[in-house]
Amino acid sequence: MNNARWRKTTRAIRVAGLLLAGAGVAQAEDLSDIYQQAQSNDPIYLAGIHQFSADVEGYIQARSSLLPTVSFNMFRTENKQDIKSSDNDVFGFGSTSYPIDDYTLSISQSIYSYSNWARLRQAEALSERYQGELAALEQDLLLRTAEAYFAALAVHEENTYIAAEEKAVKQHFELIEAKRKDGLARETDFLDAQARYLQTKARALEIRTRLKDSLEMVSELTGNTPASLALLKASVPMASPEPASPDEWLSTALEYNPELKIRTNAVEAAREEVKSLKGGHYPTLDLDISYNNNDTQGSLYGGGSEVTTTAATVSLNIPIYSGGLVSSRVRAATDLLSRTMQELELEQRAIKRQTLSSYDGILTDIAKVESLAKSVESYELAVEAKRVGFSSGLTTSLSVLDAERDLFFARSEYARARYGYILNTLRLKRSVGVLSEADLTQVNGLLADAQSGSAHLSAYSRTTTLAVAGQAD
Repeated sequence: MNNARWRKTTRAIRVAGLLLAGAGVAQAEDLSDIYQQAQSNDPIYLAGIHQFSADVEGYIQARSSLLPTVSFNMFRTENKQDIKSSDNDVFGFGSTSYPIDDYTLSISQSIYSYSNWARLRQAEALSERYQGELAALEQDLLLRTAEAYFAALAVHEENTYIAAEEKAVKQHFELIEAKRKDGLARETDFLDAQARYLQTKARALEIRTRLKDSLEMVSELTGNTPASLALLKASVPMASPEPASPDEWLSTALEYNPELKIRTNAVEAAREEVKSLKGGHYPTLDLDISYNNNDTQGSLYGGGSEVTTTAATVSLNIPIYSGGLVSSRVRAATDLLSRTMQELELEQRAIKRQTLSSYDGILTDIAKVESLAKSVESYELAVEAKRVGFSSGLTTSLSVLDAERDLFFARSEYARARYGYILNTLRLKRSVGVLSEADLTQVNGLLADAQSGSAHLSAYSRTTTLAVAGQAD
């Protein structure tokens, strides 16, 4: 079977699998549309954005311990005094009332604190870590969107193929049933056809349930169940990873992978935490300057007074013993540093595995697509031949049913290989840490024109019905 015939057959199969719900078909949403909706509605992404905004405040908080602290206090007191009794002949009796105004301006500045400087360096390392977490968050959203989108399309293809198999098996069963009534078919042929038809119906129900679930996975990202999705073009160009050396991809991953940056900066932050706690053994030096004005506008014994006081204090604090608390904290932080270093090593190994797995997956999928395309053509020819052979009495009914089932699995594997190639391409870039919206836009170009058709889901009846989105030759 030539390529033109193969594409025509594939298109016919997909169209035959449609169950349109409603009078019309909505315009398809493509991958870029779903991603834009996810940016505004995905709870995981939005929660991460808010977490990042909160985390970056840690640097400002750590820096504040090295900057001056300025405070101003002011109060006014109304006093009323009465002499009830007194041994003083001069002030034996009398009463008065007067206010007291008092205000103080204070400035405190840390001159030297080893712990404060270590906390600042720790905050700088954590800020770098948070930047890595933000990059990972953004790239994860890109990949999660693509995975959810193409998972829905992959199950849709299975749905169209099982619909074609179900239709063919049903026609065969009805043919055997009619021949059996006329005494032209054996009982075993009838039972085989009946059992296979019921099995096919069961698989079709399972696939349609998975199709609904896959669309709900898209809804988890966007907050809305998509009414329609643009489908993949019939012809998708495939290319090996560039550069062709997996070692170059690994080198790039070690430089750009955000998870690796997160772990590296976590180690640095843990190291500064140890230093900060060790600072509990070191002296601190602080400067405090205050200016006070006390205005007493009267007294029981005569006139008032206004007194100003300026004070400058340099305080040296030398820790001597704290019951072993500081040493214990340092030991605990040192163990946590060692744990963080092991987590960094684990992340490096995981990134190596993921990168090589995605790289090899691309090459494998390219080879599989080429082989499975020919396999599908062979199975289609085999089905046609066995149908003719059964009509001529040269093949059994069961061989026809087996051929129909084998054709379904071949088509499904072919579809999965195509989607696997696309996703592994994105996963490779995600493992390396260079996945961007431009990559998603490039993949979006592999989808059929949204104006030419759609993949449709009825949100009211929850009946899954996917329609062709402009299958291109």
